[in-house]
Order: sequence, then C-alpha cells, then structure tokens
Amino acid sequence: MQDNIFVSIYITTFNRLDLLKRSLDSVCKQTYKNIEIIVVDDCSTDGTQEFLKEIAKGDERIKFFLKEKNGGACESRNIAIQNARGEYITGLDDDDYFLPNRIENFVSNLSKAKNSVLLFDNPIIKLDERPIITKKRKIMNFLKPKKVIAHDLLFSNYIGNQVFIKTDILKKFGGFDKNMPMWQDMECWYNILVNTGGHGISLNSYTYIVDISHELERISNFNIKKGLKAHALFFKKHNLSDSDSNLLFCQLYGYDNHLIKIK
Repeated sequence: MQDNIFVSIYITTFNRLDLLKRSLDSVCKQTYKNIEIIVVDDCSTDGTQEFLKEIAKGDERIKFFLKEKNGGACESRNIAIQNARGEYITGLDDDDYFLPNRIENFVSNLSKAKNSVLLFDNPIIKLDERPIITKKRKIMNFLKPKKVIAHDLLFSNYIGNQVFIKTDILKKFGGFDKNMPMWQDMECWYNILVNTGGHGISLNSYTYIVDISHELERISNFNIKKGLKAHALFFKKHNLSDSDSNLLFCQLYGYDNHLIKIK
C-alpha cells in the first residue's frame, strides 16, 4: 500500500458536540496516518468552537474554520474543500463515523481507480444503540452496480453520501451546490460524472457508519416541498430530457409514502 499519498478528511458540524467528538475520534484513530483533518463549524453555540480550539493544540493534523454566520452544510463543505491540501479527499458527517481502516482501504484500492473518477463503498446503518457488528449489519447490495455512471444516479443515489476522489477534481467542478435543498451529495456526484464522462467504482467493503439512532435532525430529513424544489433545480441545472426528469422524479416516491403527480 502507498503511504505517501496525503489525504484530506473534512467534517462539517453544527451544534452536535457529543456526536462531533465521536466522528472526529474515528478519524484520528485511522490506521492510515498521512492525513489532515478539516473541521468546519457552522456557527455553533454549544461549546463546539471551544472544543476545536483545545483539541487542535494536541494534534497538528487538525485544523478548523469557525464561521461567523450560519450558512448550511454545503457552504461548510466547500470551505473545507477549498482549503484542503491533500491529493485525495473524503468527507464525514458529524453524526456518522468511520471504521478504523476506511482511509487505508481506499488508498490500497487506488489501483482500481486508474480509469475511474471516484471510489465509494457501502454504508452500515446504525438503527439503535446496539454495537455495530459489520458481518451482520451489511445491507442488501446485490442490485447496486459496481461501476456507476451519471445516468445511474437518476435511478438512485447508488454512491451514497461520501466518496474518495482527487481534491483537484472536486474543486474544479465547484463542490456542493448550496441552492439544492436536498440531494446535495447525489447532485455533486452527478455533476462530476456527467462533466468528466467518467464513472465511479464501488468497493466490496463496509467502512462508514450512518447513524440514524439519534433524535437530532439529519441533513437528509425530507419534506415534499424540498423534494419538488430539488427536482426543479436539478432539472434546470443539468438540462435533463423529459425521460431523465421523470426518472429522477420517481426517487421522490421513496420518501414518506408521498404520492404526487408529475406536472
């Protein structure tokens, strides 16, 4: 495995100090050590800023940015991306966390990325307070394509919420669109894949814990107005055909059993 590749890992946070401590700890304990950790705080008032100032004193890999005005997760992610120094980059939501081998796994599989734009693997969904047992928590994954192109994402966000990608590519195509009320991750991957004409590769691994067991709001929480606005913005931005627009629209049927008509 190459250990000379410098990797940036970003975490965005807002008023979830206890969860942030867990996510940050999971990054600090990665088996792959050649990393920088970028935390962007979206104007928290729960002691997060004081915590970041203190912990950064003891770990030179950690740097942080404190926003003076709340601007949302996409804005925070883009701040981290623009300030990243790593050759490769990946992200982490503050309520989720890494297994210890996540970055090592990506770096050791870079040979598979020679003809691809990005790498991703499979999430483990944490539903409750029971310990995570990876062999028993693997999701049904046989329908997910191993090679994902932009058009595949109109059916479903097979990639998920995080990727491993060259930092220059993520910077070149503008990062995350803060105007999107949902689908921010999926739209970012679609934008990169459609503009590069490339594809993403799915690894047969499970190194990212998506924690939905807590009662705090998640960025992915859905309401129908957000869904309709996201669809309209996506359609306009990417000049979708009517058939592709309808494919994307069908994703809205997966949320809260809403039944809505295509206009």
